[in-house]
Amino acid sequence: MKPLLLKVNNKPVSSFDIRYEKSAYFNNPWHYHPELELTLITRSSGMRFIGDSIEPFEENDLVLLGSNLPHYWRNSPVFYEPNAPFHAEAIILRFNLDVWGSALLDTPEMSALKILFQQAQLGLHFPVETAEQIRPLLEEILAANNMERVIKWLQIFEILTKTEDIRVLSQKSFSGINPKDDSTRMEKVLAYVQEHLTQPIHLSAVADIAHMNKAAFCRYFKQQTNKTFIEVLNEIRIQSASRLLIESANDINQIAYACGFQDVSYFNQVFKSIKGINPTTFRKNNF
Repeated sequence: MKPLLLKVNNKPVSSFDIRYEKSAYFNNPWHYHPELELTLITRSSGMRFIGDSIEPFEENDLVLLGSNLPHYWRNSPVFYEPNAPFHAEAIILRFNLDVWGSALLDTPEMSALKILFQQAQLGLHFPVETAEQIRPLLEEILAANNMERVIKWLQIFEILTKTEDIRVLSQKSFSGINPKDDSTRMEKVLAYVQEHLTQPIHLSAVADIAHMNKAAFCRYFKQQTNKTFIEVLNEIRIQSASRLLIESANDINQIAYACGFQDVSYFNQVFKSIKGINPTTFRKNNF
């Protein structure tokens, strides 16, 4: 069982695909595609899943994804409410390396770009300053034609190759994998987790959503994410707790319960194992 193969429409008049996406919420399932992808979130927030990486996202979140790297953006619960006064926006640029040819990427002038594409197999996250710098160029490509599009494409990736503080996202490489199409099973599981985050979540209930027995579901989930279901559940809960520690004045006990932890001691233990510091120190460091 694998993520859904997303077939990108490669227009014969263009060497890459770029689109501006605006909707109530991002609705692509857990998926992959052979094209590389540069995604800039221009509005909304939520949780980003890339390979085995789980992190929150918000405006000016910029990532570069390598070929066949599974990914999924899940908006915050408020975006799925009826008549929500919010919407999600992103600029997504997809391209296949074949269009440039190995001869071009092997030239000395392109060595930094070739390295960047190799690193992207694990997913790369860029700082906000870089996102703000390339956003106008992405917007200009949407309205550009012919050679102007290629020139701006090169300008964007020149900026990316010179960026410092690039962060690798996934620990596991999915390069070379050619998975079969699957349904939106993983999407349904992750949606259930987010919707019931404040409540006890039992493995049997999640396995039922995936239409599997518990043993089969555990194998499937580990294959998809390189982590156990409990590890992913705890990461999502700790990311949610981190946001509350920064944005709210609630005490740590309240935040622990609000994120689905029934035992505050266990919450503190899991928080430190994921973040490297305890919740109290994390809050102090972010004020």
